[in-house]
Amino acid sequence: MTGCIIVAAGRGTRFKSRMPKTFFLLKDKPLLQYSLETFSKCEAIDEIVLVVQRRFLKNKYVLNWKKHFPKIKSFVAGGEFREESVLNGLKKCSNNCEVILIHDGARPFLTCNLIKRVEEAALKYGACIPVYPVNGSVKIVRNRKLAGTIYEKDVEIAQTPQGFRRDILEKIFKKYRKELNKFPDESSMCEKYGFPVHTIRGESTNIKITNRQDLKIALALLAEDH
Repeated sequence: MTGCIIVAAGRGTRFKSRMPKTFFLLKDKPLLQYSLETFSKCEAIDEIVLVVQRRFLKNKYVLNWKKHFPKIKSFVAGGEFREESVLNGLKKCSNNCEVILIHDGARPFLTCNLIKRVEEAALKYGACIPVYPVNGSVKIVRNRKLAGTIYEKDVEIAQTPQGFRRDILEKIFKKYRKELNKFPDESSMCEKYGFPVHTIRGESTNIKITNRQDLKIALALLAEDH
């Protein structure tokens, strides 16, 4: 079996809203629902655990999702840090889930094809993340002064879902349980542990909604599909 943890418990401070950005309406439905629908329709996924802020566990959208998405196994409250939220979700995944995919709820436009490729690579290699090339050089800036340049050929942007064999996730969380706030994602935990992480090509439309300007891009992508 393959399980999926969708993490949507962030405060979204850069989005500048009292409501979590994943519950912000994009056209006629919450941002989070787009990825939820994709995972629900994808045959590669057997069950879904959704991680949200505790105060949203009885939100009207959450209650509606419980009724309409049978693959949802559980809703769970997030932790103080992202990795704590992932760990909370992992504890709710069925024991017979061999592969676990972890997805950022603020990425609404992933495809089933990407989900399948991540799932297959995670099963084969143990750990896999989708990455996408940077278009141009990346500048390191400290105190508003240029401190270095990372050239295009050396840099690709990490996306989600990231996929892992369950035993690997359990090992890295056990080892770094007291250091969870030091990692941006599970693949970086694997790096420190010394476990190799396979990469596959991500998707240009698999954008992350971070601030309100990103909503304009999201609306444009929706318009292209209709």
